[in-house]
Amino acid sequence: MTTILLVGAFLFADEKVPLSPSLKRTIYVSAIISSVIGSALFPPTTLIILNYANAFLSVAFALRAHELLLAGKPTQLRRLVKVDDGSSTPEYVWRCLPPALTLGRLFSVFDLLINPRGIGWAHGSKRYLPQLVRTNANSRNGHHAKAEIHQENERFILKETTQSRVSFLAEEGLKLFIAYLVYDAYSVVFGLNYTALCTNFHSFLNGPQLLQFELRYLGRQLRPSPETSARLVRRFLLPPACWAACYAFIDGIRAAVALLDVGALYIIAPKRASDPWMYPPVFGPWRYMFWPRLKDIWGKLWHDLCRRTLISSSSALIPRQTPVALGRFLVGFLSFVISGVVHAAGTYAVSKDPRAVLMMMVFFILLPLFIALQEAVSVQVLERLLPDWYITRTLIWVVDVTYLIWWGYHTAPWFFSYSMIPESLASAPVPERWSFWQRS
Repeated sequence: MTTILLVGAFLFADEKVPLSPSLKRTIYVSAIISSVIGSALFPPTTLIILNYANAFLSVAFALRAHELLLAGKPTQLRRLVKVDDGSSTPEYVWRCLPPALTLGRLFSVFDLLINPRGIGWAHGSKRYLPQLVRTNANSRNGHHAKAEIHQENERFILKETTQSRVSFLAEEGLKLFIAYLVYDAYSVVFGLNYTALCTNFHSFLNGPQLLQFELRYLGRQLRPSPETSARLVRRFLLPPACWAACYAFIDGIRAAVALLDVGALYIIAPKRASDPWMYPPVFGPWRYMFWPRLKDIWGKLWHDLCRRTLISSSSALIPRQTPVALGRFLVGFLSFVISGVVHAAGTYAVSKDPRAVLMMMVFFILLPLFIALQEAVSVQVLERLLPDWYITRTLIWVVDVTYLIWWGYHTAPWFFSYSMIPESLASAPVPERWSFWQRS
């Protein structure tokens, strides 16, 4: 996690570093690149999940360093801060990053590091900001007065009331519990008991009832070998289970951080605690799974923790004179390619296999092309040429489902065979006494 510490230290002390801007940038870039290379070549532990996360996050935070330190100046960052003046209605004000080497700067840098979406920051997405109504502080004698001296910027209140802290914490606690159940099940079944899973699945495939069914409807008994049964487990059972474990792992960590920041910190230091609106969901609505388009699954359902950083990095590589339509495609394409680099770093840190890195890059290079192909066929051709009838919408849905199954069948094995994510998730040392599932 050296890269994270370096980025945090540079953000914390940027203005106080007694060097010219060019030399300072050179030191930043050299130190961060060296840290990223070291994280991939020299894993810090023998625990697979930590080595993967270390390399993955090193590249991810190197991209964030470009966004926060190199593309702009830390002093230009602004954060929406709640004003504590004892009023019944919370008021907020935009404030610049506190001075370097101060306690306020330390808290702000910590929020920047654990808040990749920039929620509550001016550089973050506007869709995560609540609707604000401009207002001013009122003096005790009833006259309209300007804000206090230490609050020179204009104040705002929330246009709509947000979720209560108690109900938010209850929801996040339930999310954390469900996420832990799913992740624990994956760790037990596909980690500790993977060999037993393959054996039991082989016994199921060669069971008398299934063999009788095959003989009746297929005219012969398949009787797969143990090796074939193991390949079927890895091809058809592991991908959805690993996907669910990834979902639970990410959502569980977010829920745990929300419980600490919104709940526990509110008990210890209410002024420092975040509000519920600062922790929106990281995953989109599940309805996008039922209109199966790759663009919606990856762009609206899957988590958006890295989306802003990827878009910012890819946009910096595209010339300003690029036409709008081409520019949008290139931003999406390069975002997936850069995401491939992030994942490939974790893959190499665990496997040390150049072929695995190559396959990961091939997967992320082809993925946006598959997305573009589906959008071209479904949206630009079928939806424009066919009338808007129920039967035609059903036909388009069937085409999208078929395409998604075809894409998953042919490309998912690349990801799950070479990414080392299934092995990393299964390696997490969940104590047996904390497990809800029986372990053998």
